[in-house]
Amino acid sequence: MPYYAHKSEDGRLQTMKEHAFSVAELAEKFAGTFGFAEYGRAVGLGHDLGKYARAFQERLDGNRARYEHSSAGAYLLAQKGMMTKSPVYMMLAHVIAGHHSGLPDTGTTYSPEDEGTFFAKYNRRQKMQYDFGAYEAEIGQIDVSMPLPKEYKNYYSLQFLGRMLFSALVDADFLDTERFMSAGKVMRLPGDDIATLKARFDAYMQKKFTGATGPINEKRGEILAACRRAAEGEQGIYRLTVPTGGGKTLSSLAFALGHAKEHGLRRIIYVIPYINIISQTVEIFSEILGEENVLAHYSTAEYKIPEEERSPAELAAENWDKPVVVTTNVQFFESIHSCKPSRCRKLHNIAKSVLIFDEAQMLPVGYLRSCLRAIEELVKNYGCTAVLCSATQPALDGILPMGVREICPDVPEMYEFFRRVTYKVVGEMSDEELAEKILSAGSALCVVNSRRGARQIYDLIKGDSAFHLSTYMKPSHIARKLEEIRFALKAGKPCRVVSTSLVEAGVDLDFPAVFREEAGLDSIIQAGGRCNREGRRDASESIVTVFRRAESNPRFDAVRAITARVCNDFDDIASPEAIKKYFSELYYVSPSTQNDKLDAKGIMQMLEKSSFMYRTVSENYRLIEAEQRQVFVPDEENADICELLRRGIRNREIMRRASRDCVSLYPYEYAELAKTGVLTEFGDIAILEDTNCYDDAIGLIVKDTCEALFA
Repeated sequence: MPYYAHKSEDGRLQTMKEHAFSVAELAEKFAGTFGFAEYGRAVGLGHDLGKYARAFQERLDGNRARYEHSSAGAYLLAQKGMMTKSPVYMMLAHVIAGHHSGLPDTGTTYSPEDEGTFFAKYNRRQKMQYDFGAYEAEIGQIDVSMPLPKEYKNYYSLQFLGRMLFSALVDADFLDTERFMSAGKVMRLPGDDIATLKARFDAYMQKKFTGATGPINEKRGEILAACRRAAEGEQGIYRLTVPTGGGKTLSSLAFALGHAKEHGLRRIIYVIPYINIISQTVEIFSEILGEENVLAHYSTAEYKIPEEERSPAELAAENWDKPVVVTTNVQFFESIHSCKPSRCRKLHNIAKSVLIFDEAQMLPVGYLRSCLRAIEELVKNYGCTAVLCSATQPALDGILPMGVREICPDVPEMYEFFRRVTYKVVGEMSDEELAEKILSAGSALCVVNSRRGARQIYDLIKGDSAFHLSTYMKPSHIARKLEEIRFALKAGKPCRVVSTSLVEAGVDLDFPAVFREEAGLDSIIQAGGRCNREGRRDASESIVTVFRRAESNPRFDAVRAITARVCNDFDDIASPEAIKKYFSELYYVSPSTQNDKLDAKGIMQMLEKSSFMYRTVSENYRLIEAEQRQVFVPDEENADICELLRRGIRNREIMRRASRDCVSLYPYEYAELAKTGVLTEFGDIAILEDTNCYDDAIGLIVKDTCEALFA
């Protein structure tokens, strides 16, 4: 009798043999990118062996009785692993076991059957009748002869390899199923090759620099040339330290394109700390390289959408099948440590890529060891090159064992050239004193550590020339306010802005004076980058005032203490020496302490255990600890999106547009607002029903008692 894997809505049937060999061919190709084609083929052939059982074939005929098909191939490979004592078979067994429900923890041979561990699934299968043996006639025995290379004979690398093979299998399974179910109608557009993109970039830069004169453009040209020279170097980990105004974004792209072409790499992945910077970066890259070649991917939401309703861009976001991907720290690192098929699907496409980590100092301290270890693993074993970009380069000596090459080696000279401001540390200042100084400055930017603080200071200066910016405002609202601010500054009108840290990176503003509340030194210097940005004034006349508010935020106490010590030791707190001292103290872990602040959740301990802990790591790996709730704020321009949300219609494009008009709230804030009855929940999103709760100057109005909890 024929055995089938899938049945389409129009009644077409795909045989098991066709599906198994198609998935095996794709998984073999994907895993071959990082040297494990044979392992990829094995999991492709074995992933659906359970569908050879009569119970599954009856499901295709309409019998909806529960049947766990994914445990069959896992069971067979696990038995081989236990007989041969081979970690390879056990790793592949975990990959197959999780291809629908997610990679499991190993558990123990005594794991109860109702657990989600690998051995729970193994024990359930052991009690079933062996009724899928028909696979042997069509597929044959599933064996691997390739021994595990010595580079992978440590538990961390073995777990990482398992996750990459899982990605290859999941993507292959999805793609073949998608092809069959849509009868080949789904179109994917992978974009142009790297050589074409490099030629396009070079032509753009030639035009950009033609006729550009002056010392700043000359220095930017030197940085660009250094990046192009470094691109011809060996693969590895690089560091690009460029002060604000040095053209870091385009120079790093020059390195990435040149290096990818030099070494035959497949794609460039930009990893950025803030969502609000992504749109600006994507806009620049799309203008240069073509919109069809650049993918922005930062949403962690997953939507079940019929294939025929998804755009090529939406499809590409599932597996990063584009030559240039722009994503966030959260999306990148949480995916690498995830156990979920939907999150892991794209991981195999990271292999043989140039990875650019913009604002590298923003890698979260509590996860720093696991972030750096993942970067190192991708460089060592998956053909990647990584670049750590920053104006305030973190001190990673002793944390990142691999050697790091500096692309622009004369950092002190470059710092002196681009130095445009003078930092003045003044100590504690009342809000009233601060407001008076802001008002007397004519035009000034004031950056504080909390949304609550931003509102309090704004209330003291508000008027026609005053602006407020915080994440209580919709991204579309923030973008509009930024345009108003730029217009006022360009016209030479008085412009006074009070903001949270959202303006500190990737926002092109130029103020004659900046006030920054005490925080981490890197944040202070980032804020300083919004002062005299274009270098039109002397550095001695462009003052960045660092102050302390009487109402401080305990979350910043640790970094403020380190910053205070650096301020005491250095006259120029933005110098490379001061920055190095700051990060050395920030990352210092005393040998006498049992708590490693660079691995706050003990992730590395989990990843170095002799048993796989995929699910436990995934559940504990949260770069943003408190999951935020989204509140959609309706207006005249988004009425169509609002109606779709009310009807429960979701796809990536709808949610992308909706995200422009959403405010993110912590659970306590959301609960406080929900008590007032102004929210209506529609699945994973809430709609604000009373627009009086949204103010054009300050955004969403949340009660002060709630604000104090998450200031």
